[in-house]
Amino acid sequence: MTPSKESSNHENPVDVVQQFSRRSLIATLFVVAILGGTGLALILSPEGAVARSSARAAWLFPLVIVFVVVALQASMNKRRWNPASPEVKALMQDEWRRLNLDRASRYALIVVLAAQWPLGLLIGFISGLPTVRAAMAMAAASITLGLITFLTLFLFFDRE
Repeated sequence: MTPSKESSNHENPVDVVQQFSRRSLIATLFVVAILGGTGLALILSPEGAVARSSARAAWLFPLVIVFVVVALQASMNKRRWNPASPEVKALMQDEWRRLNLDRASRYALIVVLAAQWPLGLLIGFISGLPTVRAAMAMAAASITLGLITFLTLFLFFDRE
């Protein structure tokens, strides 16, 4: 049985804000994966191909921005996001959500720290990049890995 329009108008406002929060986190996860992968690909590409690759990747940034705006507008169902509303404050003070946030950040830190040695070996020795580009590749890979791990684990821990 599908819910009627009357029941959708009487949804719990905290649930609506929580759904918006989950959808925005999923959109952020996709944006981080796309931009992190693009940045890492640009750093790891050969010297002459960087200019060509960055020119080809220039269309990606407006596309990602449009994707995020459309996804976030669609998820609120014509409602306004008000950070000072009681629903948002209640969601941000939820102990279960804060516990999941802490757990996800702790595990993401462990993953990033554990991945430093293999990433250093892979990028530093196998790729044969100059030192500056290898350091940039390590930074891009670490940041992307940490953010993807954090967002994925938080979405996993915070599911219903």
